[in-house]
Amino acid sequence: MKLVQFEPLFMRHFSTSMWPFPSHNHNHYELMFLRHGTGVHELNGQKSRYAGETVYFLAPEDTHDFFIEEETQFSVIKFLPGVLNGGVNASSNDYWDHLIKNLARKWTARTDRSCKPAQLLRAKGIIDIMVGAWLDEQQRVTEVHTHLLRSLLLLLDEGMQDVDEQPSQLYGANKITAMQNFIHANIRYPERLTVKNVSSEFGMSASSLKRFFTLQMGMALSDYVAALRLEMIKEKMRHSDATLTEIGGEFGFVDPSHFTTFIKKRTGVSPSSLRKQLTQTAFNQ
Repeated sequence: MKLVQFEPLFMRHFSTSMWPFPSHNHNHYELMFLRHGTGVHELNGQKSRYAGETVYFLAPEDTHDFFIEEETQFSVIKFLPGVLNGGVNASSNDYWDHLIKNLARKWTARTDRSCKPAQLLRAKGIIDIMVGAWLDEQQRVTEVHTHLLRSLLLLLDEGMQDVDEQPSQLYGANKITAMQNFIHANIRYPERLTVKNVSSEFGMSASSLKRFFTLQMGMALSDYVAALRLEMIKEKMRHSDATLTEIGGEFGFVDPSHFTTFIKKRTGVSPSSLRKQLTQTAFNQ
């Protein structure tokens, strides 16, 4: 089962005696901090025990599940690669894109998935701040969380030794993950995300790409791109003073009428009404 997320950054913080999700993978990266509890974590078919404070870093292609024996508290940070760029488009060679792919490779290559005590202590401190800020903001993420996430990823990356990039089939991102990263990096450039262009980028025919993407993601490429673009636009409306014309232009809508049509088709309201709803909801929370 694939869990699809369109929010650039999402958090959960909860305690449970039974893992509430089926075995799954994602379209996003995920940092998990277990504060207490015992049980078994199954990652890509391999089971390992956990006890007490533990950190996991999951890449989109990872499939995992938990079998909880003693009530466990989870702090979960889910993010799409684009959130690290501060809203600025980046190529596949972008610094942050490279860092998280490298971190995923190093994490996958380790036989011992536990962090060193000093590294775990520092990571816990950053995660505590993130959770505290999240609770203070009525369970909403802010720009503070983005900055703290960057610090957390740098900490984890610096605390782990590099690994040889061989074989590619073990450490390299699979094709659907590479496609997701390409979409996230180019979400503000709709001309780059047509079936024709994406299929050319990945050396596939248009019909093969459409079948492959729908099979892997459970939705058409155009629907995925539209849903991701809409969520990014909502985030901009919530947290930016930019005008609606500026927001539309940032996401590739040269004609304001096309922006209005896009928003109305997917939300049933005009861009101005949507922004009003979003800001009122944030204020009431």
